Amino acid sequence: MNSLISKDSKWVLTEKGTDPETIRQNETLFALSNGHFGTRGSLEEAERTREYSHSEATLVNAYYDSELIEYGEWAYGYAEKHQTVIPVPNGKKLAIKLDNDLFDLETGKTTVHKRQLDLKKGLLTRSFTWENSQGHKLDISIERFVSYDYPELLAQKVWITPHDDGCDLRIVATLDDLKEMGSISEEESNDPRIKAQKERRFKSERLEDFENQLLHIETNSTGLHMIVGEKNELSDSSVQSCFENGSESWEIDTVKGETITLERTVGYSNIFKGASMKEEKAQKLSTVMNEASAIGFEGLKEKHVDHMEEFWESSDIEIEGDDELQVGLRFNLFHLYQAAGRDGKRNMSAKGLTGEGYEGHYFWDTEMYMLPFFLYTQPKIAKHLLNYRYTILHEARNRAREMAVDKGALFAWRTINGKEASPYYPAGTAQIHINGDIAHAVHSYVKVTGDRRFGMHEGLEILVETARFYAGWGHFDEKRNGAFVLNDVTGPDEYTAIVNNNYYTNLMAKHNFKYAAEMVEAVLEAGDEDGLGVLERIGFDKTELENWKRAADRMFLPYDEEQELTMQDDSFFHKEVWDIENTPKDKFPLLLNYHPLTIYRYQVNKQADTVLAQFLFSDEFSQEQKARDYEYYESVTTHDSSLSRSVFGMMASDLGEMDKAYSYFMDTALMDITDMQSNTKDGVHAANMGGTWMSMVYGFGGMRLLNDTLQFRPRLPKDWTRVTFKVQFRHRLIKVAIGKEDTEYTLLKGEPLVIRHFDEEKHLD
Repeated sequence: MNSLISKDSKWVLTEKGTDPETIRQNETLFALSNGHFGTRGSLEEAERTREYSHSEATLVNAYYDSELIEYGEWAYGYAEKHQTVIPVPNGKKLAIKLDNDLFDLETGKTTVHKRQLDLKKGLLTRSFTWENSQGHKLDISIERFVSYDYPELLAQKVWITPHDDGCDLRIVATLDDLKEMGSISEEESNDPRIKAQKERRFKSERLEDFENQLLHIETNSTGLHMIVGEKNELSDSSVQSCFENGSESWEIDTVKGETITLERTVGYSNIFKGASMKEEKAQKLSTVMNEASAIGFEGLKEKHVDHMEEFWESSDIEIEGDDELQVGLRFNLFHLYQAAGRDGKRNMSAKGLTGEGYEGHYFWDTEMYMLPFFLYTQPKIAKHLLNYRYTILHEARNRAREMAVDKGALFAWRTINGKEASPYYPAGTAQIHINGDIAHAVHSYVKVTGDRRFGMHEGLEILVETARFYAGWGHFDEKRNGAFVLNDVTGPDEYTAIVNNNYYTNLMAKHNFKYAAEMVEAVLEAGDEDGLGVLERIGFDKTELENWKRAADRMFLPYDEEQELTMQDDSFFHKEVWDIENTPKDKFPLLLNYHPLTIYRYQVNKQADTVLAQFLFSDEFSQEQKARDYEYYESVTTHDSSLSRSVFGMMASDLGEMDKAYSYFMDTALMDITDMQSNTKDGVHAANMGGTWMSMVYGFGGMRLLNDTLQFRPRLPKDWTRVTFKVQFRHRLIKVAIGKEDTEYTLLKGEPLVIRHFDEEKHLD
């Protein structure tokens, strides 16, 4: 059992002791966020003891700075600028002095040091006893959470209980504006997934004439503004505070056994453009902080715990028979919920808000791996995530023009503001399957929620523009009997780049054409005014509809008749197979140890590609075909990507290989807790976390939406006795309880519904 997981609780991760490496590693795991901002689980005094901290960063979703990408050789259409989410002022910092000895884990003697992340309540707690050089002791407890009810707020409370009378106790609370570089990760790395930040990327000024301490910050290049504020309240109101250099401090004479508490509220405003708005935004944040102060820490915590209870009520998955995986699963669901943007203008980065890996960029990860969780448990959040794609549609259109496609839109491979930020186009822009991924997510959202209003407006425009791009990128190849082909693309597998007719990409494009045609025809048939207005505004011509249908019908999907295998692309089977078994372990991941052209010459996969296509459209393939392809592609896959194992696990469930499905799921569920990819320090693997939910519901639950009907083909691993989860479907809430012998389906809310259990219809009332 992992050292963080206790046998005593299925909800709590517990860290004991003061080992520096353990505490550094858990900075990511103990991060707290709410979709607006997040703060890593670093110690309050981490800056003074750097070996205990990898990065203390507090990150605000989409608060980024930019700089030109430097190329040795430039070519037309290359991405122009980096987009990098930057650390903002750190509101966790606290200093405690006793008789002029400054507390940290290297000074004096610290005992019974314990930190706990309570997943059920969304609380991070810390407790310890500290003895200074003169033998005087303090018992200290600290609690923190990031509020959902007040998305701007980080709330902290500190309890300090002296063991002795008459000592000089000094408490200092600091709103750090990062003028010192000690709180930003400075580690050098050649890893393309990391961009080290070595300098402060914003300007700051302290605002006067406000009741609370407020700081106005502005990025160096992108002109993004924010207000950061702090409000502190000491339990002993007779002790006057002192303000100096951005810090507030208190001097106290200790009384043995008399606990002193400090309540801290730190606020991070919404992002805005234009310094002229700073007074207005400052006043608004100050008002929110005052309201929170009036409620008090305990009142805020009660509201927060209630919110978390509501989340778990609809989103929890219970496993009977494996406590370690139960905690790992809940840990993943907890971080998924924390990561999602909730305003329709921001998305979910690959690391959530837990670290600086991937620069805070949004990828296809959201639509294909993370959105299903929200779609079936938190559909309002799912809609917000798709709305973000709609807000950047104009940039996607511009990108399509840059790629010499006259109509349609190509969404950026990695981005924050909608512009392409990937400097390596073979594994970036060439992955045009991102259009089909987003279209698939839009189609799924409309089918699952029944939200025709979104489908016939925002969804319609996205579907039309993505289909237009594929129509412009591909062509009908007369040498292949008029089949529609898509050349020079990269599929999900980034170890195979710039190929013709990647199976996954072609299949996604085929369905993109179908989705667009289906929605356009629904608008025309219904005479929907909003939808007709959209089609008129974007210059839709009915000849496009026929062209999409023709392209979908004639889509080229490569297949090797002799081997009876689905071909990943036109050239894959013509390459030599990479000897994975005899490759030294220290040479993985391959992308850090071999030139891309070396990797591209071989049959070797970084992650699921063709297998992912067959998982998504399982009903279009026979079980025999899926089994043959699964065996073949598993043998050439390294799983160097965290996106891979969950897909292979779900397909193993589909094929009835339950031991293999369980093994993949265990890796998926515990990936960050065990640091399987050796880079958890840079942030959690949010897509893999989405994969854990999918593995449970799609994999072991066997859930699919076919012909507008929810279908289940449940199978349990041999050591589990029961799995229970809930899904929302068209304003209904359904509870699914899978046992060894039978499965119970209960309609908890909504109108009666017909589902399918294997081949049997079940009527839920």
